[in-house]
Amino acid sequence: MKIQYLWHSFFKISFTGVNILVDPFINAPDEGTFKMNMKCPVNVDQLKNIGLIFISNEHFDHFDKKVVELIATRDHASVIGHESILSDLNIPPSLKNNVKIGDKLSLRGVDIEVRSAHYPNAFYPLSFCFTKDKEKIFFAGNTSLTDSFNDIDCDVAILPIGGSSTMDVIDAVRAAKTMKPKYAIPMHYNSFDSIIADPQEFKARIDKSILKTIPVILKPGQSFKTP
Repeated sequence: MKIQYLWHSFFKISFTGVNILVDPFINAPDEGTFKMNMKCPVNVDQLKNIGLIFISNEHFDHFDKKVVELIATRDHASVIGHESILSDLNIPPSLKNNVKIGDKLSLRGVDIEVRSAHYPNAFYPLSFCFTKDKEKIFFAGNTSLTDSFNDIDCDVAILPIGGSSTMDVIDAVRAAKTMKPKYAIPMHYNSFDSIIADPQEFKARIDKSILKTIPVILKPGQSFKTP
């Protein structure tokens, strides 16, 4: 399994035989209004052979509509999200997979569990668990710390640390202590001034704890491959 951090909450996850995109975000709708501190290091042409696209909430920094439509149509990729998001997409209905919290399904050989996220700013925020070949990834989406983490068993946890309307570094470490994953990857930080955080603090706090979890800090474009 290979996980590429593209930036913000945008990831490419490659299992054997299938590539997944989570929360695609390449371009802000109006860069004059939404000042970005960095840019996505890839373009659509570099994201090839995509099988599944997951969207955790409807905000522009998690749902780049034009990018999703282009990739889904080009690669015949299935798009998974709440109906309120899918209804806004101009793609064939056969590519739309409407899900709600609690759903479990299998697509392209990947077992998917749809979970809740506590993010009142969104209409129906989601998090996802992906399992293939006995490897399980939890993508938290935009969320604060909740009791729902108590029953999550995963190898890799991808957690927001930027604060503001999501977990900050301290709460993300608490989430890691609850789930005890093998690896923890921070996301959703430093893309905008409102979510400035230090991933090295996240790493240091985990390293100093009794957790056996290994924090993995990725720069935009970098990848991590499980042993």
